[in-house]
Amino acid sequence: MFYLTEFFKSLGESLLRGLSFFLLSCLLAFSLTHRNWIAKTIEKISPEKMVNPYFVAVMDGSVDEAKIRTLITKMPGVLGIDDKDAKQGKVKLAALVKQLGKDYSLDSSLMNFKSVRIMLSPSLSNESLNFLRDQVIKMSGKDQINASEVKYPEITGVMNAHPFFQFLAKAGDWGVVGILSFLWMISYWLTYDVFRSRAYIIEKFQRRKLVAAKSIASGLGVVVLFFTAIGIWNGTLRFLDLGVLLMILSVFWTFSMQDWKWKPTL
Repeated sequence: MFYLTEFFKSLGESLLRGLSFFLLSCLLAFSLTHRNWIAKTIEKISPEKMVNPYFVAVMDGSVDEAKIRTLITKMPGVLGIDDKDAKQGKVKLAALVKQLGKDYSLDSSLMNFKSVRIMLSPSLSNESLNFLRDQVIKMSGKDQINASEVKYPEITGVMNAHPFFQFLAKAGDWGVVGILSFLWMISYWLTYDVFRSRAYIIEKFQRRKLVAAKSIASGLGVVVLFFTAIGIWNGTLRFLDLGVLLMILSVFWTFSMQDWKWKPTL
């Protein structure tokens, strides 16, 4: 208990560095005991999962639009139907005919079409999205309805071009672990002198040995045990990941095993 108390007292010597070190230790432990959860979270915040995919269905005048709308809205995974594309399409087609001149005429049946944008749930897989599209065509008949490929709003392309989303797409959950590990290493070195200075005083006046090493081990041990227990409880813990966590912490902890010399806290 003495060394655990000393761990928190050392953190309190420099509140900003101490809190940063403790918070990053907790985040690093959480990331490696809940890596499955992080992977799922990254998948959820991907651009494709943050916007609603859609496809445009074009129907001729013989199709009962009201009936098709009712059937489509009842399909699982369909979020809604928007008919703005129909109005815009007719306006564009009429403008095109007008540009072709008065001598050009267009069969009225070609103008009698209806198009709707069918918005789908982003939680669906690509296979499910394409299956829904095929079902819409099947229920109306291939001769009466046609549909575009499943698309995503233009903002998806902009988001995918951002370095943050490109990094997550390539590195995934291990990228998050890597960033937290790097930040934790920096925080460890910034807090290093705090433990060293207090250990020197205690070892000189209380005749204890390896105070810093035991204090750091006590504090980090509690953090690891706490998040390991939560990981086991949540079913997210993998013992390989726990081994990686212990390796990262122990490699830097070994530096605290050296002989201490006085250095004032910065």
